[in-house]
Amino acid sequence: MNRSYTRRPPPFSSAPWRSPRDQLSFRIRRRGDIVLLAVRGQADAFTLALWRQQVRAAADTVTASKGALVVDATRLDFLSVRSLAALSDEAHEYRRDGIEIFLVTAEPAIARIARADTRTALLPVRSTVVSALTAVHLRDRTPEVVSADGALRDGAGPRGSDERVTAGNAPPGSAPHLGGQRVVEVQRR
Repeated sequence: MNRSYTRRPPPFSSAPWRSPRDQLSFRIRRRGDIVLLAVRGQADAFTLALWRQQVRAAADTVTASKGALVVDATRLDFLSVRSLAALSDEAHEYRRDGIEIFLVTAEPAIARIARADTRTALLPVRSTVVSALTAVHLRDRTPEVVSADGALRDGAGPRGSDERVTAGNAPPGSAPHLGGQRVVEVQRR
């Protein structure tokens, strides 16, 4: 009997052991009340536990209740739907404490998936870090709305002697309008 035997590959134990940190790396930077978590590599089922751990650790470093965590995933090679859902779960949890979590990705497909999936639809997704930072700053600086006669929306007028409402008499089209109401700035002294 002339049987040809094929050589078996070496057992799995002889292969070098890899950890999730070999596939996924993180870098944390602070900018005031905003923490930026830059991620590189592959966020998949193998690295999911590390992904969750690092997102929580970064969100825990946000000190102010009006702070934010911006997860920069523009350098990820792969982002699984499970990792995206885990980020959305964390965003929902931290939103209760006043901390907003943003995902930054340049991939339009990821943004479409995030909007379409009911688990991730409320996760704010931006295409650049600058747009995420701008969204955070605009969220904190929402202007008050007054009616055309200059009274605040609740009709109370200025709330005290330490505030001054300015609406200005800008030419039509140069000042923002909201259905007969003007956006104004309230200056506190």
